[in-house]
Amino acid sequence: MFWRKRPFDRTEVLAAADRARARGRTKKAIAGYRTVLETAPGDLAVHAKIAPLLARTGQREAALASFRFAAEGQEAAGFPDRGLSLMVQAAGLYPEEARLWEEIARLHLTRARRADAVAALVAGGRRLFHLRALAVGAQVLRRAVEIEPWQPEATTLLARVLGKSGRKEEALALLDGLDSRVDGKIRRRARRAAWLISPSLRRTWRWLGAAFAG
Repeated sequence: MFWRKRPFDRTEVLAAADRARARGRTKKAIAGYRTVLETAPGDLAVHAKIAPLLARTGQREAALASFRFAAEGQEAAGFPDRGLSLMVQAAGLYPEEARLWEEIARLHLTRARRADAVAALVAGGRRLFHLRALAVGAQVLRRAVEIEPWQPEATTLLARVLGKSGRKEEALALLDGLDSRVDGKIRRRARRAAWLISPSLRRTWRWLGAAFAG
């Protein structure tokens, strides 16, 4: 009969949502993806598609939930790098979510990529420093130096974050500890960072001494 409700066609609804997304019709795309998720709430691909759209429309918690669900599902399915890609995308949208940076590091570590884990945390810490999200930045950078103690870039940046947070003694202790373990350009950078935090005469001479030695 002509009044009979048309049966749900997942392929058609998903294709329409994909077309709407490609044309920038965000709300229509979200509505379509949500319709698909009502019948298949565990669809990882659809969660990956809807998450950035939810972020674009200010639906933070829903976006994060979809990012995490899709990432965890990909890892469980044996595709940790797909999960990593989703977490990187989420962290780009929500850099102040420390758990995202920590999850990125964890996923690198599961593949024995220690240097990549530290590099990701340093990148996150640097972005948070520029955003003046100092407390979260310190948390992310502390994780970096837990993974690789006295890593020069992580240690120096953590000291800068702590210095800006008013924790100068802790910052200087970190830089002095790094100073005693390195030489050359890294030592000069550590001493310059210490001088910027505490521009005393003694630290001026220490920095200049390292510069002349170089």
